[in-house]
Amino acid sequence: MTPDGSPVVGWNREAKGLIHATGMCGQGLMLGTGVGEIVSRLVTGATTESDEIILNEFSPYREFKGMEKLK
Repeated sequence: MTPDGSPVVGWNREAKGLIHATGMCGQGLMLGTGVGEIVSRLVTGATTESDEIILNEFSPYREFKGMEKLK
């Protein structure tokens, strides 16, 4: 689980072709299908503006500050 309680979703900057979609802990059941849809669009290069907002929030390179929001 991540410090802020949100998953890590997005391309790895160092390992070409590696996408992270992890860190969901108990939220995996709730978020899994949506994350799967976004990852599929990420792989095919078909992300939407809404996807980009979500991907920024879940970026592997975001600042991990604050507390878990869904506690």
